[in-house]
Amino acid sequence: MKKFLSFISVFLVLGTMAFADVSVKKLSDGKVEVTFFYGNPRAQEVAIAGDFTNWQAGALPMTKGDKGWTYVTTVPAGTVMKYKFISDGNWTEDLKEPDKVDDGFGGFNGLVDVDAMVAAASPAAAGAAAPVAKSGLKFSMWSMLGYQTLFGDGTKDNKNEIQKTGVNLKSYLKVSGDALPGMPIYIEVALAEQDGFNNLYNKGTLALKDGAKNLLVDTVFDPIYFYDGQAAAATYLGHLKLGFNTPVVNFVTGYKYAKLPPHTNVNWITVDKEWEAGYSQIGGFAQYDFAPLFNKFLSDKGITADVVLGPNRTADRAGTQYGFYGYGNAKFNIGDFGQYVDFQYNGAYGSTFDTIFDEIYEADFILGYQGNFGPVTVKMNGLESKFGEQKTSTGKLPYTPSTSDVAVGFADVDFMKGAAANANVTFSNDAVSANVGYRFRGVQANMMYVEQGADGHTDISDQLGGKNTQRVFADVNVNIADKAVNVGVAPYFQMAFNADDTLPYAAKDSKEIYAKPYFSVDLKPLADVAGKFDGYAKLDYMTNKDDGFAVAGKTDKAQFKLTEAGVKYAMTLDNDIAKGFDVIYALDNGDTSYLFNTLLADVNFAYDITGQIGFGLRSKNDSSVTDPVTPFAFFVGAQKKLTVLAKPTAYLQYMYGMDPYKGFGDGPEAYNLDGYTVNDGVGDYNGQAAIRLGLHWDI
Repeated sequence: MKKFLSFISVFLVLGTMAFADVSVKKLSDGKVEVTFFYGNPRAQEVAIAGDFTNWQAGALPMTKGDKGWTYVTTVPAGTVMKYKFISDGNWTEDLKEPDKVDDGFGGFNGLVDVDAMVAAASPAAAGAAAPVAKSGLKFSMWSMLGYQTLFGDGTKDNKNEIQKTGVNLKSYLKVSGDALPGMPIYIEVALAEQDGFNNLYNKGTLALKDGAKNLLVDTVFDPIYFYDGQAAAATYLGHLKLGFNTPVVNFVTGYKYAKLPPHTNVNWITVDKEWEAGYSQIGGFAQYDFAPLFNKFLSDKGITADVVLGPNRTADRAGTQYGFYGYGNAKFNIGDFGQYVDFQYNGAYGSTFDTIFDEIYEADFILGYQGNFGPVTVKMNGLESKFGEQKTSTGKLPYTPSTSDVAVGFADVDFMKGAAANANVTFSNDAVSANVGYRFRGVQANMMYVEQGADGHTDISDQLGGKNTQRVFADVNVNIADKAVNVGVAPYFQMAFNADDTLPYAAKDSKEIYAKPYFSVDLKPLADVAGKFDGYAKLDYMTNKDDGFAVAGKTDKAQFKLTEAGVKYAMTLDNDIAKGFDVIYALDNGDTSYLFNTLLADVNFAYDITGQIGFGLRSKNDSSVTDPVTPFAFFVGAQKKLTVLAKPTAYLQYMYGMDPYKGFGDGPEAYNLDGYTVNDGVGDYNGQAAIRLGLHWDI
């Protein structure tokens, strides 16, 4: 591919500006009522998530009013809360947050110190203004301390035999805020990363008496070395990010595992919040954001504009390849209607300083537009990916993008093979919301700085679709019974984009028809019961039987499949014993080997205690699969927020044949769900059992 232009910048932007606010009120019992407000009444669904909800796992719905969305909660004095809004599925920072802290992903979480806000509000009641001052550096810590014993190796003969036992510790110390006025900094040190759960006993390699002796001695003499995994340099600088803000440009630079500042271009996330600066003490990025300069000159013209330039050495996410991302956007009105345009360019270059621009191995051009026309919103994105040839010791070869499902990018291919697009229109009012659209993706369409395959993420195919596919999609829902009942369906029709192409998608000879019906019922206005009931199903049909689905006991494939279904009932109680409970039933038929039925229940008791119990039933889903070792599975657990030892969450769990929880290091007291199904959990403990206990700090 011939060398072409480098850093293009045009102007972009967003539909409507949303504002939020937080207020506090001290109650007679000493507790504090905290009210969160998100001022975007055009949003269809808004939730609040934070450290008090286990983030997205327990995100709480906000209540819609004439001017926006509200959530009210009561907390003890001394509480400090980190939070963000989730508006129509998008994480959104509170633009009027009383304080903020770096979230570790290139953005910020809102921070509420209720004591500071109560103190600031006191003189205000007497007529004196006393805003909450945003402080400088903030120190925080995220740590997990846990114990586990694992029984069974997945076979019938050894299902009760101890396989391994361990004590684990993960701990990250963080500093964020302004080191000096206008000089933000974010530092994260990985203090300990021991998560193997085999340092006390490991069948065949480590005796319990030796592991226990090692644990006792090294906890006293060299705890950091022991709990960091007993490996050289396991304790390390994880994130380093710093910069400065001026009236012209806001600059930030990052190193190692520091995340690039994320960017969303209308329908697509085009700079992933998980994209690191690099690994193993190499790599890094610099970002120059010229928003202060543009807004200074355009503020009186009703235009908000931004230009961002991001030279980096993380085009491969590992820190060994030079690259660049740059985007420009603008927000403005045409009459009473808000408009937004966005253009982004990505480039992948050489791996050494003297070969940076010898070739441009990949270039992505991404356009975005959003227009709000009263109850109608129009969104459009377009993408074109171009590839060059990569120099190697044996000559030039086609370039293979990093963390992508595009295996090889060929130079000088047809324009449509590197193209992708998404166009959709949304209509909404108080009774009906409808979104219809079309998307396609050529076999070589790619987005740099977006993960695919790394850490189990599929962010490229989730947004663009599978390679060589096109899809017509919709999502329509209706509110009835004074908004107490919402019913909807989200169907799509998918087929190959270019049926003559020899590259994927695999089912190019078939058409896929998919539908997801869903519903929610608020029982309070209907039957004066403080309960909510919601559910969904996923239905799949393939027009070509050869592309269909395996069936247990049969050699022929089925064209129709109930892929997944889930139902949840949540109820609030008002008594001295229990505050509420959730019950979730899910059918997971997406696995090609087994069908899973799971039933999970949580009960929120007094004194911040939560009890958990669940059952699973595993059955064969394919005639070629041998009988499952453990068709019946169950778990039981409990957790409590302690008031001592810096207020960790303590948890105790036993599971047999299923594991519904997140992995150690991700908050293992929380469920790992995809929709309402246990995400990669039930199958993990087929023929195994485990006991776990631990503490989780987020301070």
